[in-house]
Amino acid sequence: MVTLFAILLLKSDRSVFADHDWEYWSKYAFEIAYSKKISFSLEPQFKFKENFQEFYYSKTYLGFSYKLSKSVTIKSYYAYKIKKDKTSWRAGNLLYLDPILKFNFQDIDLSNRFRWEYEFDKKELVYRNRLKLEKSLYKSVTPFIQEEIFYSFLSHQFEENRFSLGCSLKALKWLHFSGEYMLNGKKIKSSWQNANVLVTNLGFYFDF
Repeated sequence: MVTLFAILLLKSDRSVFADHDWEYWSKYAFEIAYSKKISFSLEPQFKFKENFQEFYYSKTYLGFSYKLSKSVTIKSYYAYKIKKDKTSWRAGNLLYLDPILKFNFQDIDLSNRFRWEYEFDKKELVYRNRLKLEKSLYKSVTPFIQEEIFYSFLSHQFEENRFSLGCSLKALKWLHFSGEYMLNGKKIKSSWQNANVLVTNLGFYFDF
């Protein structure tokens, strides 16, 4: 995964920050804990491209989470998306299954999300593997690094790679915020195209 990121960087003739389009992804999470193991969530997100000027994508997740143990969590989602295709908008329906493993090693948190994504309209199954490293500082500030790869069983190839650096802030018990820079690479035909992405995530967490 890290090798793929290095290749994407080396293929750029100039600075990676200057060559590609800038996008902004705005994410929100509303999570209600029913118990220590069960929670429900609503997660809308909005995407802008062409240097933040064009709104082109929206997806809303409705999810359920069950914590099997301290290290294992299972999440499932239904998602409805709309995406702008040239001049028209197309809708899509998706299902997700997320087994997540979490470990702590010498005060560094390691998590791996094994995401299975199925889009009904395309009849496409995609496997997404996200590896994340993070370390808490001062109990409320947590810098992180993560990478996610996408493999399509329809095209039988890797189609996307996301590499991110960021930081999350736990402002209050029920309010979390994170910001990150992402290098998003997508395979278009036989070549990779990259975009610089700024991502913000505002989360609200409540107990019954």
